[in-house]
Amino acid sequence: MVLHKVLKYLVLLLSLIAMAFFFYTLAIGDEAIELNTGGSQAFTVSPLIVLAYITLGLTITIVLFFVLRGLATDPAALKKAGVSVGLLTLVALISYYGLADDSNTVGFIENGKIIELDNGAQLTKGTSQWIGASLYMFYILAVVAVGTVVWAGVSKIIKK
Repeated sequence: MVLHKVLKYLVLLLSLIAMAFFFYTLAIGDEAIELNTGGSQAFTVSPLIVLAYITLGLTITIVLFFVLRGLATDPAALKKAGVSVGLLTLVALISYYGLADDSNTVGFIENGKIIELDNGAQLTKGTSQWIGASLYMFYILAVVAVGTVVWAGVSKIIKK
């Protein structure tokens, strides 16, 4: 109960700080922020970004703490989580080693230019394989998710 009160007041404090920066940003206007990257932007946008990072960090820390505490106290839940992580790892390995390959060299050179990534690095065979594996993994997980929803709906209809 004490932790709930502390977290409630922490959320209230962070909300008030964010609200103050938000209203200050509204008061000075968009043009002042766009034109001035050092002065007013340093006083309005940068603190909001830092506040967002702090809030995200606190949220992730609290969620991880309670998830790990729950897993440590319940062996059945730990076993289910282990099976789920193992299956996800299996899908990732199948996607990377079984389905994606690095043989797609067509397209690395387009109109005489080497394709570059957003950070300026060149697209390599390894990067292409990671992209392909990610896409295959997404497709597999999407099919499993849709199949699960359809299975649940059909079994619900059959039981009636």
